[in-house]
Amino acid sequence: MRPALGIHDLSDKNLTFAKQIGVNDLVVVSPDGLAGDGPYYDYTRLVQLRTRVENAGLRIAAIQNIPVAWYDKIVWGLPGREEQLDNYVKTVTNVGKAGIPILHYNFHAIRVWRTGRHTRDRGGAYVTSYDHELMKQAPVERTILEAEELWDNFEYLVKAIIPAAEAVGLRMALHPDDPPVSPIAGAACLFVSMDAFQRALDLVPSPANGLLFCNGCYAEMLGQGVYDAIRHFGNQGKIFYVHFRNIAMQPGGFRETFIDSGDLDMFKVLQTYKEVGFDGVMIPDHLPEIIDDSPFRHRSNAYAVGYMRALMAAAGCLDE
Repeated sequence: MRPALGIHDLSDKNLTFAKQIGVNDLVVVSPDGLAGDGPYYDYTRLVQLRTRVENAGLRIAAIQNIPVAWYDKIVWGLPGREEQLDNYVKTVTNVGKAGIPILHYNFHAIRVWRTGRHTRDRGGAYVTSYDHELMKQAPVERTILEAEELWDNFEYLVKAIIPAAEAVGLRMALHPDDPPVSPIAGAACLFVSMDAFQRALDLVPSPANGLLFCNGCYAEMLGQGVYDAIRHFGNQGKIFYVHFRNIAMQPGGFRETFIDSGDLDMFKVLQTYKEVGFDGVMIPDHLPEIIDDSPFRHRSNAYAVGYMRALMAAAGCLDE
């Protein structure tokens, strides 16, 4: 296993920082400047991105996120979805041909939800939090979208992109809904249970069809059942990379927390990944706001990655 960083700003400073804290792999999050003549990731620009990272002595382990505006008509089943699907397939094909191994995607009808962004955690650090009681009366944002309608739209997408990904050696990593509650603001949230993820995998059986396993999201939906979920999907070889974060449950929801202070035993989590033979990358995610930190959260990232490296070394699975 390898600790990695999720990174949007590929400045020389941030690339140097990654190397200094013992990271060799990056997950490039919501990258700018990759669009081609239309709403898709351009092959040449992807190659240039990869070359820039490799010239800094690093590797791109995955690209995380496709702009929502590039596939919103697919999610909602609106006119124009055919053109969006064609461009989505172009993105998938170009990412794979550019030699980038994994592309993360999600299928949120609206967004990731949080009801608090200034919740206090250890030492007064700001973290995000969610309380479902505050969302029960949330107004409908667009229109009502039922679960089976959303499943139909998801099937329309994956039956096109998974074969395209397999053809170029790319793996598609599906992220959970966050929080795993449905519906919110009138829209269904599909990926809120083990059964939902298995249904997604079974829709298009393929080595290209897998998961971004977010410890936090699975803990939100399963509590201490996270370990069994890792075994279930890990034994199928379907965990492509990991968001290695911890949470603290509270009535009606949860709060983010430091990697070493939530409800999950993170060493046990790591040992479970080792047990199923997972050998990919893990990134810290949803980091607390440590005092006097930078916008990139250099201090918080360094704390989390240092902790991850120590756990991996103790478990005998740290791979540089």
